[in-house]
Amino acid sequence: MALIARGKRRLNRGIIQPAGIAILTATNGYSALPCKYVERGNSDMPLRLILLGTGTPTPSLERAGASFLVEHEAAALLFDCGPAAVRRLLAAGVFPTRVTHLFLTHLHYDHCMDYGYLVLNRWDQGVGRIPDLKVFGPGGTERMTHLLFGEEGVFQDDLAGRTQHPGSHFVYEHRGGTLPRHRPAPQVQEVYGGAEIAGEGWNVCVADMVHCQPYIKSVAYRFNCAEGSIVVTGDTAPNPQLVALAQGAGVLVHMCHFLNDVETDVRITSSCSGHLDAARTAAEAGVEKLVLIHLTEQITRPGIRERMIAEAAAVYSGTIVLGEDLMEIPMASIRPEPIL
Repeated sequence: MALIARGKRRLNRGIIQPAGIAILTATNGYSALPCKYVERGNSDMPLRLILLGTGTPTPSLERAGASFLVEHEAAALLFDCGPAAVRRLLAAGVFPTRVTHLFLTHLHYDHCMDYGYLVLNRWDQGVGRIPDLKVFGPGGTERMTHLLFGEEGVFQDDLAGRTQHPGSHFVYEHRGGTLPRHRPAPQVQEVYGGAEIAGEGWNVCVADMVHCQPYIKSVAYRFNCAEGSIVVTGDTAPNPQLVALAQGAGVLVHMCHFLNDVETDVRITSSCSGHLDAARTAAEAGVEKLVLIHLTEQITRPGIRERMIAEAAAVYSGTIVLGEDLMEIPMASIRPEPIL
């Protein structure tokens, strides 16, 4: 069976074997489908999941920081917003003004570095014609937002210039804006385990995760709608809250930072997950597809990645996907041939 990926660059990976194992090859011949900029509510599919960034804090040209786009009808929900997330949005054919909601799993920079860029870009390009971004995140999200966009924040000089300088007024009005120009004001709500966010035809449930407490609070999210369910773990060690959150989900987007038999230091294994941790969680939760992300160069080398997937498949019998930037995960049953 073939995994269908979308994006502007060629994605020549992602064959799904009949046993449900994602084998990466250089010659399978599957290409990315062409994308166009998608206006709100104009997609031909009611539910889409696109992996924008599947990497780690280590800089990489192949893998951006963590970020995942879920589109459902008129809503475009971004889960995490790591380095290069906005550029990956563009590469996926989605303009930043299309994003309506942002859900942050935790405030490590590889998950939130593009937050400022996203807010400022959609505010600047939206010229007052789109609602402020709705932002959900763990404790600390409000403080970060204030420090970025407040009157004495990091971007104070930029915002003062764009809202007060005559040249900026000219550009703003030329784009269709009406003076006076107001500052961006993201609508921030801090969330904790047990919280539920309701949208039009969808909801998002929250569970507390185990990562770098007490220094950083971490949560996972489950998106639910009539067409399917998607769980995004963020960074976490294995825990029963995640198994409960992911019960019966269609897709589990799970951190996979190391090989369990290679990394044994409790300082890492007590705060992050390896390939067998992800597989066990997927098996216990009974999810349909397991998508591995937060991948290092060391564990995605030829030979190593095949071994990793095979070992995970011995624990979990569902479909396993080794995530790639700009890969679209099919929400319906995977077809045996590519969609052209």
